[in-house]
Amino acid sequence: MSGLDGFPLAHLAIAVESLKAAAPTYVALGFNVGEPEELAREKIRARIAEKDGFRIELLEPLAPGEGPIGKFIAKRGPGLHHVALRTTDLDGDLQRLAATGVVPLKGYPASGLHGTRVAFLDPKTTCGVLYELVQG
Repeated sequence: MSGLDGFPLAHLAIAVESLKAAAPTYVALGFNVGEPEELAREKIRARIAEKDGFRIELLEPLAPGEGPIGKFIAKRGPGLHHVALRTTDLDGDLQRLAATGVVPLKGYPASGLHGTRVAFLDPKTTCGVLYELVQG
């Protein structure tokens, strides 16, 4: 049995140039927007926008062009960065995925926001989509 059973959407992640500038749009859409949290390992600041149990992570680079989000914005502009799926068995799911040729990006699994454990899957092995598996 996979740790991805049930409705697995954990959140959508949106790369933004400014958390301060993005927050009013999500408030106007009816989301409650949390306080910024820094994740130094990823070189980002993040704010969670939540509405009726649905979460969007707003991700801002600590410095323009720096880290995965800064590079993403420099190359593609702001927008959808990744789809995050919940799991209760990150290691088991990674083993099952590896058997199909899907592999995590280098350096994962690792610690994520709010005490989670995460693994980003290499989009070269997932039909071009960046997925994040989130446990916890």
